[in-house]
Amino acid sequence: MKICTIVGVRKSGKTTTVTGLIKELKKRGYRVGTIKSVFCPEFTLDTSDSNTWRHREAGADLVCVKGKKETDILLPADISGDFYEKLPVDYLILEGEYELCVPRIICAHKDAEVSERLTEETIAIAGRLAGDKKTYGEFRVYHSVEEISALADLLETLPDAEFPLKKRPMLQKAAAFCQCGCHKAEKKLAGKKKLTAHPSEAHRKHIFLTGEKGAGKSTLLNRIVEELGTEPVGYRTLPYEIGGVQKGFYLHSLVPVGEYENDSPILIRAGKGKKISIPETFETLGAAVMKKVKEMPEKTAVIDELGKAEADAPAFQEALFSCLDTQSLVIGVLQKNTGAFTQAVAERPDVEVIEVTEKNRDGLLEEICKKIKNME
Repeated sequence: MKICTIVGVRKSGKTTTVTGLIKELKKRGYRVGTIKSVFCPEFTLDTSDSNTWRHREAGADLVCVKGKKETDILLPADISGDFYEKLPVDYLILEGEYELCVPRIICAHKDAEVSERLTEETIAIAGRLAGDKKTYGEFRVYHSVEEISALADLLETLPDAEFPLKKRPMLQKAAAFCQCGCHKAEKKLAGKKKLTAHPSEAHRKHIFLTGEKGAGKSTLLNRIVEELGTEPVGYRTLPYEIGGVQKGFYLHSLVPVGEYENDSPILIRAGKGKKISIPETFETLGAAVMKKVKEMPEKTAVIDELGKAEADAPAFQEALFSCLDTQSLVIGVLQKNTGAFTQAVAERPDVEVIEVTEKNRDGLLEEICKKIKNME
């Protein structure tokens, strides 16, 4: 099996190059497979609480979905590429794969996009840049339509892949290619202030708990607050029920916010596996709470919790970051893999993220309280 990866910025010609190579290699009688990397941390073909999701939660190593038009195979997330060796293809073309050390073709609009993606595995340049030049340093620049046959010739000269495949750290810029929701949020936030993390130089660290659903994050947070013996400010997100059935969550402020009504909904369940977020609550009540908290920097702030519902709430995001810049201590909960916003919070130098599991949660109470007291 021969493997290569096609990388580049959006609309640089990656998919045109991939589809052109597929057609050309198929004409030559080869079996061709493709794998598309998706950078959005929320992406999944499976939905929470579906039958297949329950199969995987129960521990199935492989789940298949058999439909009238296709059969889909669901596997656990795998960045190693180990299972590629078992695929029944002659050529495996990866689109957007940055971590595996395999022959690389870079698609680009301009030189700078090439230079920041060059590795020792690079074999060629392609994409829109071909309209401006034929070479880039030692590399030929291929037109993704007119010269696809020549590019396929180059792939035929590649050696077979050697497994296990070697890896390198993800390109920093590549990690941020998806700004949550596979670019859907970009249009909604167009013209508004870009999300930034405002790293603080505070001498102490804020603490956020993360972990799988049901691991006990919020329960541990409550125990920490009780152990510290302080009256916190901030907010909590709490479930609400109608007729004994949970219908969603609402935001409850721990401080008086006169201009907005407290206990406003942030998420509504609209059916099995269907949820509707209400970012307006974060833009109004949520942002107002954060501004109130900022007026009390000596107080411990509780943020329970941050997740994907805030993705379309830039005013809240800015207020939260401003709060982290000024507050003496913020302790909260971060949902796992929920987008660029929670990732930006987690990556701040003044934030420590602690993983909570069923096995370690009891011992974390003493550890975290001791950590907080040592900061004083």
